[in-house]
Amino acid sequence: MHAKIKTFEGRVEYDFKLDDGDGGHPDGKTKMENISVYFKNELINEDIHNDILCLVALLIVNPFISNKLSFSIPVSNKFVTSANKMLSKYKIKTEIDYDLSPREMPNLGRPGLAFSGGCDSSAALCIMPPETVPVFLERPMSESSSYNSDAALMSCELVRDLGFHLEIVESNFEYLRNPIGFPSDLAHASVLLLLADIMSLDSVNFGTVLESSYGIGHENFRDYGNGSHWRFFSTLFDIVGIELSLPVCGISEVGTAIICKKSPMGYISQSCIRGNWSEPCLKCWKCFRKQLLSCGLGYDKFQESQFLTGLSTPDVVAKLKKIPISHENVLRFSINKLMPQENKMFNLLEKRLLPLENTDFLKEWYSPSIYFVSKKYREIIKENILEILDSMNSSNEKFVEAWNLNKFLNKKSTITNTNNLISKVSE
Repeated sequence: MHAKIKTFEGRVEYDFKLDDGDGGHPDGKTKMENISVYFKNELINEDIHNDILCLVALLIVNPFISNKLSFSIPVSNKFVTSANKMLSKYKIKTEIDYDLSPREMPNLGRPGLAFSGGCDSSAALCIMPPETVPVFLERPMSESSSYNSDAALMSCELVRDLGFHLEIVESNFEYLRNPIGFPSDLAHASVLLLLADIMSLDSVNFGTVLESSYGIGHENFRDYGNGSHWRFFSTLFDIVGIELSLPVCGISEVGTAIICKKSPMGYISQSCIRGNWSEPCLKCWKCFRKQLLSCGLGYDKFQESQFLTGLSTPDVVAKLKKIPISHENVLRFSINKLMPQENKMFNLLEKRLLPLENTDFLKEWYSPSIYFVSKKYREIIKENILEILDSMNSSNEKFVEAWNLNKFLNKKSTITNTNNLISKVSE
């Protein structure tokens, strides 16, 4: 695959020429649409380091390359050498400018945050230093999409009102993937990378939570630091003088909800991407899960009618069919706090969920996760976390590290309880 890269004042464009074998995805279901990808922001200029421009190209087409990747602009020798050590399925074969110095981490840098307006990235912003630069990815709207940027853009305005230098970058890179979505994991880092020089960014931060990083709520505990995801992406970012940083990766979705409630800045968040500001759609999986959690934490009153309506929506039903259910641990936490309820559907959901009596560890911080926070900001982020959350004791840390749902998932009763729940909500 060849990436043709063009930079203008306020815009970067990528066009890709596919070789034989390119365009497919390892999952066998996803494919690449060969469209022109753009990034638009008034601060973008022609002085972006070539290595950064090419790293962005790599991030957005990585899964679709079969043999080699080349660029229309030269890169540093460090970029090719270091990246090729991490790449196994394909290699970078392109022009090298041996006089081009690699991008170095700025001495007086600032952290950048991929900000979505949702609870997790808002919680990350709440615990990060005040010089943090939040960057929001604005998607071009399509008639068939249910996505509504109204709430997120309002969150952006509130963040700016708080004194943060928030930037909005428009890009259509999600349309490169069919079905539409991020073409590769951490592709949304591209909007931060393209502003890294002008904003003197020394790290890219994400609102990745405990469930996503360590696999809690999913089948097994994931030793994230020894996994390929961390090694691959942290090394790629390091090549261009940027640290990969995950400030809330030791915090459950339960904990980020607590941070957003207790932090003076937490009001900026709204996780629903379909409704308007302060008017979530109450029909999507996020609304169902987050609203139930808010009730479980005592922030909202449980309303039976709202619960039943949400439970029967197509998006929620589709999630409940999965084994395990996405963020099943969070649902269990919420249900535990709300029991008992004299409601048949509530009790069917409770019976389906993993049997876990004590879920209070989800309100605490898994402190070994500090390793995945940029060294420069570890102390202030740790201090800010501990102002709101307690740190897990050794017993709870061991419980997290021993997480395994295989026995539960293989029980016949789990399948039976799933079918019973789905048959009722589908009536």
